[in-house]
Amino acid sequence: MSGSMKVLLTGATGFLGEYLLAELLERGHSVWALYRSESRKLDTIRFLSSLNLPRSSESLRWFKGEILDASDKWEDWCRECEGLEDVDNLLHSAASTRLHMDETGEPLRTNLGSARVLRKLVERKPMNVHLISTAYVCGFINGLSMAEVNHPRGDFVNVYEESKWESEQLWMGDATLLRPAIIVGHSETGRCTSFTGWYILFQAVHLLDRLMGEDAGYNRRDLNINIPADAAGTTNIIPVDYVAKSAVRLIENPENHRKIFHLTHPAPPTHEWTLDLICRRFNLGGFRFAGAGAPFTQPRNRVERMVWRQMQTILFHFSNNPVFERTNIDRALPDLPVPPADEALINRLLNYAIERDWGQSGH
Repeated sequence: MSGSMKVLLTGATGFLGEYLLAELLERGHSVWALYRSESRKLDTIRFLSSLNLPRSSESLRWFKGEILDASDKWEDWCRECEGLEDVDNLLHSAASTRLHMDETGEPLRTNLGSARVLRKLVERKPMNVHLISTAYVCGFINGLSMAEVNHPRGDFVNVYEESKWESEQLWMGDATLLRPAIIVGHSETGRCTSFTGWYILFQAVHLLDRLMGEDAGYNRRDLNINIPADAAGTTNIIPVDYVAKSAVRLIENPENHRKIFHLTHPAPPTHEWTLDLICRRFNLGGFRFAGAGAPFTQPRNRVERMVWRQMQTILFHFSNNPVFERTNIDRALPDLPVPPADEALINRLLNYAIERDWGQSGH
């Protein structure tokens, strides 16, 4: 580590952002955290307190504002927040994770808009810039190996991935690009605050299990449902704590600046392995992989209609199976282990999600 950094962190109250904040504080850096919501800020403060962080009153300063105002409001923020004018690193984690465009223009409005605004800001206030992107900026890829390079525009699975690719283009060569895979809960506790994406399949199966328990007329071991995906394909999930640890360690070393890193799992679970775990955990059967592009079994009853609606939102995640090379990150962080994506981890993640009713319980 080259010494203590003075970091401007955006998105500090988000799921990944609060782990980045904790890791920065744990490793002795000073952080200026931009936030919008008082309630989210209080939740993050409680989270930090559970880790006995921060350990110094000078190590964390909060300031309120909108990321899209960063360039116009910078001088005002500096007057209001002591020491902000001295930050030397920008870690940009704030993002809209919407997969489809809404009426306000999200996620492009926030993701691409913030990249443009911060570009203007850094022209006036030079900083080392580090962007949290996504490994899936490669677009729709089936089974091919993706290197840690700038990818040409592809066929994107959703607008979120496209917005991240567009943002990368604005900063290519001038910022560190940190590309995590699909972020899931903490590897040791299972803690998560956003049960979307990868979690949706498991939530659907959990609901199916409960519905089955209420209706003895269904044969839960012979559901006869085809899944239009390749059994050997993989879903690259990565625990949030690994993403935070690797991101902070990478930006601490100036030799890593302005490079591209895949914060991905080197041995992600296959769809076949995941389905087997699901069937054993929930005592279900009759699911079959029919191959990418095959027709999805049309629903015949209320249970299948529920599963069908849930599956429609994540089918592309199952058919999009890139293999992510890790040359740069393995060279930069050879001693940082990746938590194994094994049955113990998956069950830990599911236990946490179910205990909190998939984020509906308010815990």
